[in-house]
This record gives sequence, C-alpha cells and structure tokens, in this order.
Amino acid sequence: MKTMKWSVSIALMLACCTTVVKGFTIDGVADADYGSPIVSQQLGTSTFKNTETNFDAANGSELDAAYGVISNGVLYLVIAGNLDTGGTDSTGNPFDKLNIFFMTGPGGDHTLGTNYSGAVDFGHMNNMGVNGGSQQNGDPGLTFDTGFAANYWIGVTVGPVGAGPKFNVNYEQVCSFCPGIFLGAVNPSNTPPNNILVNATTGVQAALNNSNTNGVQMDLNGCEANGAPFNPQNVRTGVELAIPLSDLGSPTGQVTVCAFITDDQYASMYNQVLAPINGGPSECQGSFGDASAVDFTTLPGAHTFTLAVPPCNAFQLSPSSTPFGPSATFGSSGGASNMTVVDSGGCSWNATSSVPWIVITSGGSGVGNGTVTYSVSSNTSINARTGTLTIVGQFATASVSISQNGIILPPLSGIVIDGTVDSGYGCPVAVQLLSTSFGKNTTTNFINDTAGSELDAAYGLVKDNVLFLLLAGNIQANGNRIHVFFMTGPGGENTLTNVNPNSFDVQAGRSVLNWLGPTNNIGTVGPGPGLTFDPGFAPNYYMNVSCSTTTSSFNYAQLWPGGTNASGIATNGYFLGRTGSTNGTLTGGTNPFLIQATVNNSNTNGVDKGNSSFGCYTNAAGVPGGNAAQALAVTSGVEFAIPLAALGNPTGTIAICAMVGNNGMGLQMSTQILGSFGTNDPNYCLLGPGKTTNSWAPYLNLSNYPGQHYFYVGPEMRMTGVAVSNNNVNVSYLTENNTNLLYRVERITGNYSTNSIWIPVTGFTPGTGGIITQTDTLGGTNKPGAFYRIRQSPNCQ
Repeated sequence: MKTMKWSVSIALMLACCTTVVKGFTIDGVADADYGSPIVSQQLGTSTFKNTETNFDAANGSELDAAYGVISNGVLYLVIAGNLDTGGTDSTGNPFDKLNIFFMTGPGGDHTLGTNYSGAVDFGHMNNMGVNGGSQQNGDPGLTFDTGFAANYWIGVTVGPVGAGPKFNVNYEQVCSFCPGIFLGAVNPSNTPPNNILVNATTGVQAALNNSNTNGVQMDLNGCEANGAPFNPQNVRTGVELAIPLSDLGSPTGQVTVCAFITDDQYASMYNQVLAPINGGPSECQGSFGDASAVDFTTLPGAHTFTLAVPPCNAFQLSPSSTPFGPSATFGSSGGASNMTVVDSGGCSWNATSSVPWIVITSGGSGVGNGTVTYSVSSNTSINARTGTLTIVGQFATASVSISQNGIILPPLSGIVIDGTVDSGYGCPVAVQLLSTSFGKNTTTNFINDTAGSELDAAYGLVKDNVLFLLLAGNIQANGNRIHVFFMTGPGGENTLTNVNPNSFDVQAGRSVLNWLGPTNNIGTVGPGPGLTFDPGFAPNYYMNVSCSTTTSSFNYAQLWPGGTNASGIATNGYFLGRTGSTNGTLTGGTNPFLIQATVNNSNTNGVDKGNSSFGCYTNAAGVPGGNAAQALAVTSGVEFAIPLAALGNPTGTIAICAMVGNNGMGLQMSTQILGSFGTNDPNYCLLGPGKTTNSWAPYLNLSNYPGQHYFYVGPEMRMTGVAVSNNNVNVSYLTENNTNLLYRVERITGNYSTNSIWIPVTGFTPGTGGIITQTDTLGGTNKPGAFYRIRQSPNCQ
C-alpha cells in the first residue's frame, strides 16, 4: 500500500469504464437500491444541529446512517446526515470535516502517524496523527479499533459561510510520504449534472445533499436520549460517493469503513462516528478534545462497518461445463442458442465473439445476470472449427468455447449405370476449360443429339473391382465418337500403331482405332506417325462410343498384343453391343467381361459453342474460366462400368484420356479432350485440332498443346494393415489418386453390430493414390476389441 503511482495508474486505466449501475444516481440521496442502512447513529450530535433545508449550506453536523453497495467494481457509499458550512445564517462552524477511512488490505496504519501528504487540505490530516501534527506534542495519534488499519482516506468539507458554499473532496493513500489528490469541488446547488463532482483521473464521483433536518438531535453531552429515538436510520441524504475499487487497492474480499467528523483543522473530533459509539441506553459521549488522542479501542462498540466485495473477478457461464470449461457444440448447419451469465456481484460486462461466424444477436452487454443470444453460421468446410464467446468485465473475463463440426461428407454409395452422375461418384476428376469446336446440343433427347458434341467433366471411381466412369457432356448422332484410352500398366502405346485390333468399328477397310495410328497419304498429305500422347501416358486399352438416332454403340480393344492373326494384327477387339435406352446392359455384340455402358444425351448446359471452330477459355459472356464453371453443372453423359479384368486387373492408379473426334479416315479432333487443352489465360483460344489435313489425328502430338491430357482414377480404396505399437494402433490404407476424395479412420469398441456408432479417430486426409498410415493414440491395450474402418467421402469444394 505504499505506491500511490501504482494505484493511480490502475485507476486511469479503468476510469473510462466506470459506469453507474442502474438504480444508483450520484446525487447525495440513498436510492432505493441501497436498501436499509448498514449502521445508524445512537448518540445526539455534540455539535450544532442543522435547521436549514439547503442542498449546499447547513448550520450543523451529524452522521445519521451509512448505506453502501459494491457493484461492478465500484463502492457506492452514502454517509447520511449533514456537514456544517456555517450556514447561510452564519451560526455554525464552517468547513467541518467528514473523514472516511477505508481498510482494504494489509499494510495500513492502525494508529495515524506523520508525514501524510501536505498537498491534501494543507496537510492537516497530520493533525490527527502522532503529536497532533506538532500541534499537540505527546499525543499518540488517533488509534482505530483493534484489527482496523486504514489504507485509504477520503475527506469531505463544505464552505465557506453564507450562500453557495463549495463541496470539496480529497483523497489520500494512508502512508507516510504517499501523495494525495484534491479530487475537486462543485456547488451542490448547481443544476444537474453540474452539481456532481467527477474526477477524471481516479473515476471517483461525489455529490452532496445537505438538506436533512431530521435524525439525531443536538446534545453537547452526546447522549443516546437525543440520538437513536429520533430515527436517524430514516435519513437518506448526505454525502454520496462512487469509488472505483481500483482506487482502494482493488480489494477482492471486503472493504471496512470508519467515518467520523472533526472540526475544520482536524484538531477536535465530535462524537459523530459510524459505526457509532454505543455503550447502551445510558451512553453519553461529548466531543473529544484532541483528535490525535482518540483511541477507539477504549470506546464502547465497534466503530467500523464492512461491505463484502462481490465476485466481480468471476462469471458463471452456461451452457454446460466440461473439464475444460463451458462449451457448446453445433452441427455444420449452424443455428442459434444463448449463453446465460450469472454474476452475483452485479458487475457490468460486454460479450465479444472471437470469430466472424459466431454473431451476437442480442444481450451483448449487461449488468449482473443476463442472457447473450448468438447465432452460428453454417460451416461449408469439412474441417471442424472452434471460436469463443467471451464475457469481459472490469476485472475478469470468462469464455464459452463454441465448437462446430465440419460438413458430414456422405460415404460413397452405389452407382447405377444410367448416364447420370450419382452421388457416389463424389467430385469430378477432370473439368473442361474450353468451349467446344464441334457444335452445341440444343435438344433434350436421351440418345439423339442433333447439334453438337462436348466433354464437360469426368467422374470416376474404382469400387468392388469395377472402374466406374462417367464422361459428362454429349456425343452428336452424326458419326462423331468419344475415344477413351486407359493406361493400366507398362507396355502401352505412347504413339498409336496401326496393328491394333481391326475387326470392329471399321471405316474404309480398317478400324477407326487404326486410323488413329500411322496412315498413308490421307488426302494429299504423306504418312502421319500416329496420334502421340503426353509423355508418361502410354495406353493399354481403348473404348469408344457413337450414337445413331435411336441407339448408342460401344467398342473395346486391347492395345498391346494378347493374340494376333496371321497378318500380325491384334484380334482382341470387340463390338461390345448397343443400347437404345439409358439402361447399361449392352446387346448384340461380344462382351466377355460384361462391361456396362450407356448414353444420356439430354444435356444442353455446359461449355459454350466456340466461334469459327475455336474453343476459348473465356466463355461467351466474357467471363474468364466461365466454361469450366458451366461444365461443372453438367450431370449427364456417357457412363461405363468396366470390370478391372477388362483392363488387365490393375492394382494401382488408372490414367485415362478421353477425346471427341469425327467420323472419317483422317479423324479430325475437336477442342474437347479430358484432361483439357488450355491454360487459365483469359485470351487463350484453340482452333480445333484436325481442321486442316496436316493436323488430323494421326499427325497430332498432344504434348505440343498446353495442359495435361489425361486424368487419374483409382486405385480402389482398401485397408492394407493394422499394427499395434505400445498403446497406439497404426492403421494403413490405400487411397484413390484424387484429392477430392477424403479419408479418415473410424473406430468402434466392444461388440460390433450394425447399430454401432463409428467414432472418428483422425481427421480427413485427401487421397494420394498411395498408402496412408494414421494412428489411433487411444488404441492398443486401452481399446481391446476395437474395430476399424476407413471412411471415403467426396469433398467437392
């Protein structure tokens, strides 16, 4: 308690936040919220009795009662009675002093000493200390009740004699050589709020209502006969103070107060003390000669009163608590809820949110108990997130943790071969960037597309040893074909040959597939080397589809020799069959692997029609990347279900290249290929490959065009191992080569049943096409009988 600088700096920090609690108006009147007096006077006043009814001037002094409340970190105190100013009639003693001493912690003065601040009321508080401030040598100094040692003092005086006296307030820390502060002066008869003293440095507020004429009576002998019988407990006007607890050392337990009146020099002390001198019905106590010689320990009664400091240093918050504090959890869709604030101290507070997705909708501030209503916005991410609602008071904060789950991604469900994107596919594995150079479909027929061909997006998945593939878009019923090449292992053809199967889809004596290989003198141009793919892509298998007005037809070939005829041409190629509906069952051909396929040609959305056979990155509306955005909206096209046995039983990733070409020996290629031609350059446009004879398919090298012209599907997700290490369980699994597919380990413990609830062990991890190992740190011997599974979910964000 020896560093005034510290106390003032804290007060400065908090002064801006001091708020009068509703119900307390600082005006010198004990409002109803103060309740009953804490203590009241027993003795008649040993000085003059006020007979005037002015707010400011009075011709007598008395202490009738004390009222007090601590709320919101502020001590509200009313010392009811009067302070003598000499009166307007000049019959009293001007500048009587109300002394209020506060004990708020250890280190105070039990007996008033010396060297108190000379800056406060001319240093006259020293007149109550040892030797009476050199005025009364030999006096021991005013001594308080046993157990009371003052830490702080506020002094109040009013004067001079006559009309319009000033109300003066001083403040001091009770210790030698500690500074004091003159808080200010106001005229209590001014018009509000100019009758209220407000000290900007400390935040102290003070007011005087000196109009009381009731309460105790004048009695120079100070007997009870002129005290309590006159109902001093009913007096509610006098000196009112609002003192931030920071100005009193920020006590957290209690504040004990001793109040009394002295003359203008602090030399003589009257008998008006609160709590009162109380020796019983026959008690009489007149004024004391020297204040510096008063020893309260020798006087009957306890001469202090105490106010408990409510728990402004703690808030009780709900929703329900966890071992880590109050918390609430929301699903990914969000919602609204509320938080209750329980604060028995009546402290003011504000609610704040740490994140923008938690919005306080009402009750953002309050005093004492309250309710904060808030909303949580939807979470479109797969990742859970956490924020806090914090209640900020003057001395404390408390928080509720708000957790929100990420979106619950659906597991990959079954797929029906009908030419539409099932939810089981999840997300596209390739998306078109360019408008189509082969026209735009405008009809909604399931098969008979009369106007255009396009490849908008590719969806793929390996499940149950079957490659499911959907190429969203259209294939025009004019002989155009969608060519699909599959790389499933080594030994494929980076440049197509002309010894591939020749017994299906024959045009001018050779298969369309072989027309994509080396050719002789197409038109007036010499031989072409054969269609060449990107480096690293060498397909092993091939399929194509074309449409008539009523049916769609499918063909299949193995590109590396599984058997040849006498002329050295591979023979393992087949017309698989046709379908006249969106049913995936093919009829009329050779289909040893039971491949399913169909076409749904009803799409009229997707990429734009290019101008003059050009395909461009910027769509017709002038939006760069607009074609890709439109392509994502297409959910119908050509769909396959290909048993892996038809592709050589691959165990790893399958690379696929799909493209649109026309019907002819030269096989002109369009801009429609997946993976797509192009870049994200807004000005990029491409003339459809094959629009001139020296760029027909046999002359094309895809590596000369921007982009990667193939995409990945598979391998099929499967668990590859479970290993226990100490108390950990390491779960390994193979993922598809698709970052839009997410994986996590889930566990149940105990008896397995179809109703068991699977608990996530890890967060979601994107697919890599390789093996991922994740650890259950609560597994091992801590979780006997645990079952694990891998959840594979799409994330199309």
